[in-house]
Amino acid sequence: MLRLNLFGAPAITGDGAPLAGRAAHGRRLALLALLACTRGRSLRRDRIMALLWPESPTDRARAQLSDDLYILRSGLGEDVVTSASDEIALNADAITSDVELFERLLDEEQQERAVALVAGPLLDGFHLSDSPEFERWLDAERARFAARYATAIESLAEATEAAGQFGAAAGWWRRLAAHDPLSGRISLRLMRALEANGDRAGAMRHARVHTALLREELDAAPDRDVIEFAERLRVETPPGPAAEPVPAPAGAQVAAAHMPELAGEAGEAPARRMSHLEPMSRTILAGRSAFRYAAAAVVLLILAIVGVNALTDSPPQASRTAPSIAVLPFVNLSAAPDNAYFSDGLTEQIIATLSRVEGLHVAARTSSFRLRDRALDVRSIGDTLGVATVLEGSVRREGSRLRVTAQLIDAATGYHLWAEEYDRQPEDIIDVQAEIAGAIAHALRLRLAPAPHTAPAPDLEAYDFYLRALYLRNTLKPDELGQALEFFDRAIALEPTFALAYAGKASVVAPAILFGYMPQEEGMGELRALVDRALELDPTLGEAHTALGIVRLFWDWDWTGAERSLRRAVALNPSDAHAHHHLANYFNVMGRLEDAVDARSRSLELDPLNPRTVAVLAADYLRLGDYERALELYGRVMKLDPVHPLLLGSGPWLPGGAGNVYAVQGRHREAVDEYTRLATLRGATPSEVDALHDAFNRGGMPAFWRAWLEMDQRQMPDLQDPLRTAQLWLLAGDTAQALDWLDRAFEERNPGLVMFRGPPSPLGAMSSHPRVARIIAAMKLPRS
Repeated sequence: MLRLNLFGAPAITGDGAPLAGRAAHGRRLALLALLACTRGRSLRRDRIMALLWPESPTDRARAQLSDDLYILRSGLGEDVVTSASDEIALNADAITSDVELFERLLDEEQQERAVALVAGPLLDGFHLSDSPEFERWLDAERARFAARYATAIESLAEATEAAGQFGAAAGWWRRLAAHDPLSGRISLRLMRALEANGDRAGAMRHARVHTALLREELDAAPDRDVIEFAERLRVETPPGPAAEPVPAPAGAQVAAAHMPELAGEAGEAPARRMSHLEPMSRTILAGRSAFRYAAAAVVLLILAIVGVNALTDSPPQASRTAPSIAVLPFVNLSAAPDNAYFSDGLTEQIIATLSRVEGLHVAARTSSFRLRDRALDVRSIGDTLGVATVLEGSVRREGSRLRVTAQLIDAATGYHLWAEEYDRQPEDIIDVQAEIAGAIAHALRLRLAPAPHTAPAPDLEAYDFYLRALYLRNTLKPDELGQALEFFDRAIALEPTFALAYAGKASVVAPAILFGYMPQEEGMGELRALVDRALELDPTLGEAHTALGIVRLFWDWDWTGAERSLRRAVALNPSDAHAHHHLANYFNVMGRLEDAVDARSRSLELDPLNPRTVAVLAADYLRLGDYERALELYGRVMKLDPVHPLLLGSGPWLPGGAGNVYAVQGRHREAVDEYTRLATLRGATPSEVDALHDAFNRGGMPAFWRAWLEMDQRQMPDLQDPLRTAQLWLLAGDTAQALDWLDRAFEERNPGLVMFRGPPSPLGAMSSHPRVARIIAAMKLPRS
C-alpha cells in the first residue's frame, strides 16, 4: 500500500521507499493533498478545478484535471484515485495518508500517537504561486491542523503534569512553546513544569529566550507573571547544590540570570502590553515551520508504534565521569522556514569541530538529531546519549545579520556551565563555530587541537550551498540526494578548492550507488575522482579517508589499503562513528570477529541511537554465536526503527532481526513468525503473508523461502540484487540457481559481496564449493 506524507516535506512512499516521477510533484501532489484532507469524502471536479486552475477556462481546466488523473494512475496505480460522475476521491485500500491517520487518532483520543506523526506544517515548503485559491486553502488547512496539534499537546502536558510526571510534562510544554513561542501562558506553564522537575536553570533560560524573541518579533515585554516567576527563581536558594562555576574564556560575556531586564520600558505594565499578542503570535507563526520536527518519516512511524520513550531504551553508555557532550540541533528562529538547513548545518559543523577537542567524547549527529524536540529533559538526554553535558542553542539569520546563542548545560544538575550570544555577519559563521568549540573546551578544561589544515575559509555563498547539501544528504531519499549533489556542485563551482565539498559529495554518491539510485559504472568513476580531489586539497581530512576506505573495501577489494585508510580516518577523528563503523566492516571481512565487535561497539558508544549500527552489531554477535546479545540488540533496532532496510531486507540483504537468530538456532516456526511480521511492515498483503505461512506448513523453510522469493519478484521486479537473490535461492534449496546468481554478483563486483561469508548470510556454508572457492581466491579473502 502507498503512503502519502503531507506533514513536513511532502512525499509518497511505497514498500518503504520514496516514489519519484511526475505523480509526486506539482499539481498532482496538490490534488492528492486536497483529496487526503477530506477525511474519506469525495470532492467535486468543479471544486478541484476552482482551487488548482482558477484562471483557466472551464474546458481547459477539465482537460488538465483529466491529464493529472491519468498521470497519477499511471505512476501510482489505477486504483489509487476513484471517480464516479463528477466526484473524485482517494481509495483508502490503495493509499493512506498521515493527515487522515492524525485526525483519526485524535478522534480516538490517542494524542501521543497523533502528534508523533507531525513532521512539520502541512506541505511544508510547497507552493502553487499561480493558484491563489489553492494557497488560501492551504493556509486555512495549515491553521486547522496547527490548532488540533496544539490542543493535543496541551492535553498531554496537562495529563502528565496531573500525574506528577513533571519531566514528561516539561517536554510537552517545551514542544508547545516551540510551536507558539510568543505565548506567555505557555511559557509560564513550561517554566513551572521545569521548576517542578528540578530544572530551575532551564526555567530561567526559557524566560530569557522568550523575552528576547518577544523583543525581536514584536518589540514587547513578556507577561508580568513570567517576570515575577523568573525573579522568584533567581532570588530563591536552589534546593540542591549548584554546579561548580567554571571561569569563562577571556573576552566572553557569560549570560547571567538578570531578571529585572525582562520588564517593559518606562514602567509600562507588561501584562497590558501582552494582552493583544497571543492571537498575533499564532498569525506570525502560521507561515513558518512552527512544527519543529525534522525527524524522517520512518522515525515518526517508530514513535507512533512504540512511543517516545523507546528512543531511550538501554543504549550503550559512555562513562559519565569522562568529558562528554551532545550537541542538540540548534533551533531555527529565522523568519524563513527554509533556513532550517543553516541551523542544522551549523550544528553539524560544531559537532565536527568539537571532535577535535582532545579527550572529549562527542555524541554523533545521528543520535543527537534523533532527539530533536522529543519530550525529554536535559537529564534524560544525558542518560540516553551517555554524556555529561549538553549544548543547545538557536540561530536567527535575517539578511545581513546573524545571531547565534549557545548554552552548555550540566546534564546531571541542569545548571549552566557556560552561555554566550554572538551577533555577527553571516560570513563570520565559520569563526563562530570555532569560538563556540573553543569556549566549550575551556569550560570543560580541555584543549581544542588546532585545525590540521590551514585552508582559507570558503566563500560564504559556497559554504551556504555546502550546508544546504548536508541538510538534504541526511534524508537518504533519491530526490533529496539528487538535489544535494546539485548543491555540492554549485559549492565546488564557486570554490574549486573547497575540500569539504568534495568529501561531502562523495558521501552522497556512495549511498546513491549502494541504494541503486545511481548506476555503479557511472557513480564509481565520479566517487574516485571526488575522493582523490578532496585528499589532494586536504590530506588530513578524516571524512575523505573514510570515503577512500569504503571504496577500497567494498569495490577495490584492496584489504591492506582499506585498513590503512580507515585507521587513518579514526586517528584523524576518534569521534567519527562512521569511521569506526567501517573499520568494523573491514575486521568482519577479514574474519576478525572480536575486533569487529570492539570497533562497532565504539561506533555505537559514539552514536547510540543509530539503528544501522545496532543492527550490524547484532549480526556481529550472531556470527560470534552470542545469540542472547544478538536478540537483545535486534529488539533495540525494532524500537528505534521497525522499518529499517537492514531488518526488512533491501539491496543485497535478506530480512533480518530476531528471525535470523531463530533460524540459526533451528527455531524455525518462530523464525517464520518474525520474518512474516517484517514482511507485513514492508508492505506485504494479507494474502502474501498467508502464502508464506502456507508454504512453510507444506514444505518447511525451503518452501517458505521460495514463496518469499516469488513475493520479492512480484514486488520489486526491476530491483533484484544478484547477491540477495543468490542467498534466497540457496535457502530455497536450489544450489545451482544460487551459484549462477553468485557468479553474476561477482561479475558485477557487487559491493555486498565482501560480507557474504558469515551469518546471517547463508552463503558462508558454501565456502568449500569449488565455484565459491574460486570467488574467494579471486577476491584474495583470507580463509576463515
